Parts: sequence; C-alpha cells; structure tokens
Amino acid sequence: MVGDAQGVTMDLYLDAKETELLTGLLERYLEDIRREIHHTDRAQFKAALKSDEALMRKLLEKLRIPVPMGI
Repeated sequence: MVGDAQGVTMDLYLDAKETELLTGLLERYLEDIRREIHHTDRAQFKAALKSDEALMRKLLEKLRIPVPMGI
C-alpha cells in the first residue's frame, strides 16, 4: 500500500472468478442502496448513502476495465 494526497492506494490482484464475484456483489448492493436512498427521509443518512453509491460505482468502473494478462 502507498500513501498519497487522497489517502492510501493499494494494488489488488483478482482472478476472473474473484472479479466476477465482487462485481456481482457490488451490483446487487447498488440496487439495495438505491432503494434505501429513495425510502429514507433523514438528509444526513441519505447523503452518506449517496456517497457510498458513488464510491461503489467508481469501484465497478475499475473492475470492468480489461486488464492485459502478463506473464
């Protein structure tokens, strides 16, 4: 792990099955969090959920980027 101005960065190596599992989990949780955002009335909680949703979307984008296979 390496520290930078935004916090800590980490290289994480996942095989195809791990990537598929993590992607599926994030996609399912995104559905749940959208429902929760829609149903909550507490502004502070809604803002936190929206922040989490944005972060999960960023993670999904990264997981969907094809990675060249190295030897």
